Amino acid sequence: MAGDEVGDYLPGDPRYGKNAEELKDFYRKKPAQWAIYCWDKEGASEDRDRALADQKNYIQEIGERVIGYGHFVSDDGLETLGTSFFIQLDDRAAAEEFIANEPMNKAGVYERVDFNRWSNSFQKRQADYARKGLQQFLCTGSKISDSAKFFATHLNDHEKYFDGYGDRFIFRGPIRSADGTVNIGTALMLELTDRAAADDFWNNEPFAANGGYQDDWRVRRWVFGD
Repeated sequence: MAGDEVGDYLPGDPRYGKNAEELKDFYRKKPAQWAIYCWDKEGASEDRDRALADQKNYIQEIGERVIGYGHFVSDDGLETLGTSFFIQLDDRAAAEEFIANEPMNKAGVYERVDFNRWSNSFQKRQADYARKGLQQFLCTGSKISDSAKFFATHLNDHEKYFDGYGDRFIFRGPIRSADGTVNIGTALMLELTDRAAADDFWNNEPFAANGGYQDDWRVRRWVFGD
């Protein structure tokens, strides 16, 4: 199983200087956060349109626990494919209850919902991001197996690479195991000029460029939901 890497996190990162056990304890004590991906049924666009205002109101009621909220769209931006929530909730049961009461789910819009334990590497939320009027992209991937040594080797380059995109990240963080203690993937949102720029970002990211992710990695176009 992919473990947590120990290495050169940048100063200012709350993980900076922590050893493996300290990292596990850090994630174990951190409030649970979730990346939830909801995929639309074919032909659900009218039901989606009718439920959109209620969905926005529902998210507003959740308040600051919402780290990010938006919609998957086609590369040309013309078709909505689903909705994603990045949110702080106590546990998996609370995440499932959140979706059970979510207006689009109640309206029968979704074909499938994927729940992922996640951890925001920032202290900020989507609401804190200074938008630049560009396109948004969600990049995700599962780590390769037995990856601790691999990621420790490339961590410094990874952190420096990300530092170069600092003002483009809306939020980012690792996908975690169910108990939150093990880093098993990534989910990050950033704003770039177009799809080509997003592909270039991912293909040159040190973990991805050196084969650190499984074949399930994706770069998906996304739009703000608020």
